[in-house]
Amino acid sequence: MDLSTRAGRREQGRRIQVAVERAGLSIEELAGRVGCSRALIYQYLSGSTLAQPDRLQRIAASCGVPLTHFFDENVRDDAEAQAASAGPAENELANRNSTVSLLELAAAQEAPSDYAALARTCEQILALPGTASDPALLAKTCLRIGNAFLRTSDYSRAADFLRRAISSAAGDPSLSALEADARQSYGHVLISLGSLDDARDQFLAASRGPGVASQWKGTLSLGSVHTMLGEYREAMARFDEAASIIEAAQEDGRLSARDAAIGLIYVDGNRTNVYLNGGDFNGARPLIQRSLISAEAYGIADEHLEARFDLAWCDYHTGNWASAISALRANVQLARFVGDRSRETLAQAWLGMVYAASGDCETALDAGKEALTLAQSRSDRRGEMYAQLAMADAYLGLPHHENEARYHANLALAVAVSMQSERAEAECRLRLARFGAHTDRISDLVEHADRALKLADKLGARHLEALALCWKSVVTPEAAEKALAISAEIGLTEGIWRANRALAAASNSVSAAADACRVLDALREQLLAAGLTDTLLEDRYCLDSYRLYIQGLINSGDTDTARKALDASNWPPLEALFDSLSS
Repeated sequence: MDLSTRAGRREQGRRIQVAVERAGLSIEELAGRVGCSRALIYQYLSGSTLAQPDRLQRIAASCGVPLTHFFDENVRDDAEAQAASAGPAENELANRNSTVSLLELAAAQEAPSDYAALARTCEQILALPGTASDPALLAKTCLRIGNAFLRTSDYSRAADFLRRAISSAAGDPSLSALEADARQSYGHVLISLGSLDDARDQFLAASRGPGVASQWKGTLSLGSVHTMLGEYREAMARFDEAASIIEAAQEDGRLSARDAAIGLIYVDGNRTNVYLNGGDFNGARPLIQRSLISAEAYGIADEHLEARFDLAWCDYHTGNWASAISALRANVQLARFVGDRSRETLAQAWLGMVYAASGDCETALDAGKEALTLAQSRSDRRGEMYAQLAMADAYLGLPHHENEARYHANLALAVAVSMQSERAEAECRLRLARFGAHTDRISDLVEHADRALKLADKLGARHLEALALCWKSVVTPEAAEKALAISAEIGLTEGIWRANRALAAASNSVSAAADACRVLDALREQLLAAGLTDTLLEDRYCLDSYRLYIQGLINSGDTDTARKALDASNWPPLEALFDSLSS
């Protein structure tokens, strides 16, 4: 009975109806015993919905039939009587039939995927007599459960079952492919738990597996660890190696054209991360767009969603904030719809950071809190770090919440250090440098800006280097020129206006202040056109750019242009400044 088809589900529904009628139960009575609505029972009977294992067990118990009654191809109408009179041999056969039936159900729950139901079904397989003594069945079942929990971002439980799968398969040559698959999945769990060294060991073992898929996936994942550690040259070498494995396997017929194309989509996605981590947003964009189109064409949901994330990240850094907010909002919903809690967490956290940058700090705080709750519920360390950064950004933009901002920035830093991610550490230290500038704690500013600068230089992360130089310019004004040059070259919007503001503050340059205001004007117009709240000038440094510009014009005697700039800003707090300086 193929439960992945409508015909198979209808046959199961027919058997449920037979059992219910013979037990003399009404639909209402059965629904009460099973603990669900009558409507759901009708859906089971019609075959429109696949009955979940726990409910199916209750239906079997309520009707006095064995579970196999709903699965076995050779089930007979007198199954109840057979079960009642069964001896040891018959019970052993029934257990085997139950195992087969539950395996069929598990397969049906994988395509289309229903990970929560799949995990419950596989846990029932583990509980059946004989499973523990069958290494192949035990390993396969634990791998299925582990992958189900991985896809639902329940990392702690995923780790437990994947370790069991590896242990059950280890040392058995016939299970080496399964072991490699389990190590590959376990490596991804370890990344989310912040254990990059252990993850690398698992991916290396997976890359030595017997199949082409294990080899290219393991090699690709080794490259992803190098990316996270800022080892971009090594990462690109691994990605090239993975692509070579795929292409060679296609040439000699070990990999189909479709599977090869899908593999290369994942390679492109990982190459994109190197561009993004290095701040090369213009170089990343064509790769992202190619991945987006290819992933959609081949129906690869996770890589399609990843490409959408990458585009939003590019848009944020290059000044398309309205587009970034719209995309991240959609990504929250899409990730939630497909059950990808990890990407839902990241989308919420990144949305919080973009909102905070635009000055809408209350909304940013809500997004950050939601992301933090999601991350902590699943021990998602990467998600937790970004959620803490979103909350730090939000609190720093709210009046009298500097202590909360510092608290969350330090928590984010602690996570980044525990994950051995120097790029993430640099991002966290930029927040702490901003905190030092915001609260006039110059020693804090210098300490964290210098450390962020060293890390960015080591990693080749030019966008982080530019922002570190912007904060360093508070005490070293000449750093602003270099920050502006880098930002202009890579199209980093935040770096352009911050560096210009720093130049205006250091040298009373009206033209630099005007350049900063032009960038901010474009951002404000874009946000307003998208129907978003105009809160950008709630940020003290954004507002200061306008103050410097208007003050410079007034000091130079050009009050008419200053008046026009003030009117164009449409920001009442600047009116008092104009009155005080022009009187």
